Amino acid sequence: MKATDFERRHQTLIHLLLVGIALSTYLGDRIDIVWRLVRSHSDSALLEHVVFGVGALMLLASAMLDTWANAHSPLAASSKAPDVVGQSLLLAQSRSRLARLLLALAVGLLLPLSGAVTLLVGETILVSRLVLRDQESISGPPLLSRGGEVSWGAAFRAAASKWGLAASMMAFAWTLQDRIAEIGAASSVVLWLALNVPAHVRSHSG
Repeated sequence: MKATDFERRHQTLIHLLLVGIALSTYLGDRIDIVWRLVRSHSDSALLEHVVFGVGALMLLASAMLDTWANAHSPLAASSKAPDVVGQSLLLAQSRSRLARLLLALAVGLLLPLSGAVTLLVGETILVSRLVLRDQESISGPPLLSRGGEVSWGAAFRAAASKWGLAASMMAFAWTLQDRIAEIGAASSVVLWLALNVPAHVRSHSG
């Protein structure tokens, strides 16, 4: 089944709810999935460094894909040629969806098994439904238009939390200090709010 209008318009809210539900599993289980798998190994610390290093690379790839998609979606949507609109928008949307899945995989490494499964299954279902909606919407008229220009500034603002999480995961992969991951995650959310909420308010008050 394809995503509803509510899911498409409020996908960020749904994503945050999924993350919140996944994080709540810490109340019943304080052991993250990586430590559960490597704790009996003689080189457990090394394995943690490697796994979380891979997680940092996934977050970096997620941030890059999401930034590219945010920058190029307005350009694609403002095109006059229907075939260009369809192909370009689908490419941008596909990269955005892939970024979501990479983010879920990387964040899942920091969660208990139940939380990781909850986040991955929830995001996979949501992304699958959004992909079906994307394929339907590209056959219609463009929904976005900002003058046909690549807006890198707005794109980096929209993906600010992912860049912050990538930096935090890199630091965590190096130190394996839980406090760094917690502070980094909180700082990433605050950064995103600081960069995006004022612009959102201005756009609706203007």
